[in-house]
Amino acid sequence: MLKNYQSSERRTYVVVGATGKTGREVERHLTSYGHEVRAVARSRGVSIDDATALERAFAHADGAFVLMPFDLASADLHSREAAIAQRLEHAIRRSGVRRVVLLSGLNAHLRRGTSLGAALMEQRLRTCAVPEPIVLRAGWFMENFTDGLGFRAQAANGAFRTPFTAHRPMPTVAARDVGRRAAELLTQPQPRLGVHELHGHADVTLAEATAILAEAAGLSDVAYEQLSYEEARAGMAASGMPPSFADAVIETARSFNDSEPWALATRDAQTTTPTSLRDWARVALAGVPT
Repeated sequence: MLKNYQSSERRTYVVVGATGKTGREVERHLTSYGHEVRAVARSRGVSIDDATALERAFAHADGAFVLMPFDLASADLHSREAAIAQRLEHAIRRSGVRRVVLLSGLNAHLRRGTSLGAALMEQRLRTCAVPEPIVLRAGWFMENFTDGLGFRAQAANGAFRTPFTAHRPMPTVAARDVGRRAAELLTQPQPRLGVHELHGHADVTLAEATAILAEAAGLSDVAYEQLSYEEARAGMAASGMPPSFADAVIETARSFNDSEPWALATRDAQTTTPTSLRDWARVALAGVPT
């Protein structure tokens, strides 16, 4: 496990997606170490769609945390991701920033589904001639259970339903652990370059996760049910999700259900993080303070 690094020299870091759950954690840790953060987020005055503002944010920065945001308002998810990646690459090239930590998906090497945009950004980062490139591939975010899949609303009706198989263990990770690791990698004197994997606290099946989440939410008799791909796509369409994003989710589910390898590294002390799904759920679903 890396340790927090506090430099006697105040440095400047760019944080893309600073208002998201992971970005907020990156910013919080960097500022606690005494560094300056330039936040890239529309609500913070720097839109990822504003190439000029983006270049200004990156100019003369010591390091940057970069991710590929999901735009659920876009009619074509991957075209939107390609446009964002192009702007980020241009800002990185123009700035000459020395170290970039890119948040990617654990299954990005498969180059499909919801991790395709991150995989394409990995490729662009490799061509940017950044002296210290680091790719942080993280497992399934625990926040997906509440933010994307609406666990509480589903479970209130007695079942939690997704297109993912019930019994294949899934590496689950909390955004706060990812943010902390990203901040550490940005500030360590000599981190290992290249790909780092985060497998989270443990691999948990969807059936096990349902039981853990239901207990935290104070619900009983909540079953896990695997949706067919057609049912899942219809449900996403009914909720207003663009077809391109629904297709990416289904492709990710197919990859998982077909037992394609999401992780390439072996779980060890470096890939394992401290927050368990049970502890995360106690905060997210039961409101227990951290």
